[in-house]
Amino acid sequence: MHSNDRKARFSLAYINAVAAYAGFDVVEPKVDIDSVDGMLLAHQGRRPRLEFQAKATARDLVGDEVVTFPLPMKNYNDLRMDVIIPRLLILVVLPECEEDWLSHSEDALIIRHCGYWLSLAGAPERENSTSVTVRIPRAQRFTPEMLRTMMSWIEAKGCL
Repeated sequence: MHSNDRKARFSLAYINAVAAYAGFDVVEPKVDIDSVDGMLLAHQGRRPRLEFQAKATARDLVGDEVVTFPLPMKNYNDLRMDVIIPRLLILVVLPECEEDWLSHSEDALIIRHCGYWLSLAGAPERENSTSVTVRIPRAQRFTPEMLRTMMSWIEAKGCL
């Protein structure tokens, strides 16, 4: 499997682990047409939903306060659209060396580094032709607690 494909699968595994711990399902469409790699689903309350585009990078893009990432224009435009179901970019940052991505034993399964989330809803149109560098605050880690909070916001307000 190509390195980029392994990164993509690893990012989805990370998102699935966070969602499972938080009590939500992840559904992956058969085809990513609209920059939606998956949907997070709740099975309680008003059944809030959240769509996401998953990206992963092993590059050193983590600064003191933000994580920068060159997001393809198609993804940028799809994620900033006015849609009924809120959408997020979830960026999973991996160690440079693939051997460091994951370690496991009978006592522990360790996934190195973490994911960050960004809503591009209402972001401005850009004239770039290939990509837009997005800046994700490091405080916006994709954690079970944050996912529960986001789903509560969606349930209460219908948006993030």
